[in-house]
Amino acid sequence: MAQHTAPRPPGPANAAARQPAPAHLAEMLDSLSDGFMSIDKSWRFTYLNNTAERYLQQDRENLLGRDIWQCYPDLVNSGYYRIYQQTAATGLPGCHTDYYAPLRTWFEARSFRHDEGITVLFRDVTREHEHAAQLEFEASHDYLTGLANRRKCMEALSHAVAQRPLPSTPNGACVAVLFIDLDHLKEVNDAFGHAVGDELLRNFAKRLNAILEPAFFAARVGGDEFVLLLRNTTKSAAEACAQSVLDALAVPFETCGRAISLSASVGIALLRDASESAETLLSRADAAMYAAKSSGGLQVRTYDAALDRGVRDRVALRSDLRAAFSANQFELQFQPQIALADASLIGAEALLRWRHPERGLLTPGAFLDLLLESPYERVLVEWLLNAICQHIAAWQKAGVTVPRISLNLSARQLLDVGLTERILDIADRHGVSPAKLDVEITEDCLVNDIETATSVLAALKQAGIATSLDDFGAGYSSLSYLVRLPIDTLKIDRSFVHGLVASEKALAVIRGIVSLARSLGMKTIAEGVETQYQADEIKDAGCDSIQGYLVSRPLDAEAFLKFCGAAHGAPLGNQLKN
Repeated sequence: MAQHTAPRPPGPANAAARQPAPAHLAEMLDSLSDGFMSIDKSWRFTYLNNTAERYLQQDRENLLGRDIWQCYPDLVNSGYYRIYQQTAATGLPGCHTDYYAPLRTWFEARSFRHDEGITVLFRDVTREHEHAAQLEFEASHDYLTGLANRRKCMEALSHAVAQRPLPSTPNGACVAVLFIDLDHLKEVNDAFGHAVGDELLRNFAKRLNAILEPAFFAARVGGDEFVLLLRNTTKSAAEACAQSVLDALAVPFETCGRAISLSASVGIALLRDASESAETLLSRADAAMYAAKSSGGLQVRTYDAALDRGVRDRVALRSDLRAAFSANQFELQFQPQIALADASLIGAEALLRWRHPERGLLTPGAFLDLLLESPYERVLVEWLLNAICQHIAAWQKAGVTVPRISLNLSARQLLDVGLTERILDIADRHGVSPAKLDVEITEDCLVNDIETATSVLAALKQAGIATSLDDFGAGYSSLSYLVRLPIDTLKIDRSFVHGLVASEKALAVIRGIVSLARSLGMKTIAEGVETQYQADEIKDAGCDSIQGYLVSRPLDAEAFLKFCGAAHGAPLGNQLKN
């Protein structure tokens, strides 16, 4: 064994004779909190202090004079073995930390050479290592579900993308990402409290782990958003996995004494191109998830070329929103509403349109979601109110009797501070009576914050502004909130009107809604009426008014003005019969 060149302190005992260290030195070494052991050049133990005995769970008499590698053969070729050999050969101090399984302990060992061999100081770092591991786990995992968090997800996804071999066939895919969004979790939190919502998330994570194969990776990347990473998979296998997730949600969750059902929307993105990054793959899965959610939820959608074009279109439209307002590209169309009793014109719904310079006239389905997600959502309310009041003022100036005009507001727009005052201020500036305005909301506006929504609707009613509940029957249709709401009109969802021919149940539902509305002092309007048969059935059910293509398509301001004149001069009932 090579001799060292630098002087070292003498060992605690004579290695050849293995004589014990002087009493004062042994007493000092035994007081150390670190384990201390001396090994001679033949790798025999020559000294161990009390702490070393305790750590190694051996009496020193059983080890002194024996070869360390014979006593602990499992250490041969370990990290400890390498640094001891290195220190003995080079004289350089060594340090190594590792888990020693036989003693179930993490040890940090530091080795130093002396004239008779080497000295090793070692200590138990299990607690520190477990604490560091816990900190690392907490930094990379979701505290609520125990699944990986977004940071860990991106690391795993980046690694999978970097390591993948690209598929050799068009239908193959080595890596797939499933983006899962739980539908209506916010409503659960609002209705039952966050403790119930948190328990649902934990239980959903358990179901995910139960259905996933060990090779799959699962993460919670947002409040109600989860990501699954599948390696060496195919499109059909990824879609089957997505369906198994939806199937797992089919069974209600028993939480805090309640049975609560959840649904989800799942988007899938498959790795197809060598240039695709982890961020691109996750973004595409997210886009596919939103497409699934837009289809009504409880859907699976795989990202494809058509969806890719749709995403690009949405990005382009989003960037065009600013110009749409500054260049006054938005306009209104008006769809008339007539009373079934005498076919008189009783109102009209203002419908937003975007006259895009390149894409032509766009209906709300092409852009409204983008607009409501943008910073222009509040600006839109101002624009709508001003545009509607300008039209009403112009029609009144022309001497035409103008019916009540309704406008649609989203949940955030309804709950925006000072809505009633803003409406009154704009109407006053245009010389329009608040009674000419009707605010339409959907049931989703009520589920999010029923107390505030009720307060706002009451303020609107007190100000003389009418209120309508749009698409009634298509959402939650809870009687518990309906009896509390200061609503003037229920608008029966078009799905029931279209179902009149195919199902008798549709007519029964319409009769039920009409009866409910009357008992609460509300009027009813049926939407989407396109045939005389539908109008007759709806009238027979007792509905007050109708709106739809049978009466008129949406009209621009000039055409609606003519319609108002026709309505004033001749009964519309004859038009419906012709």
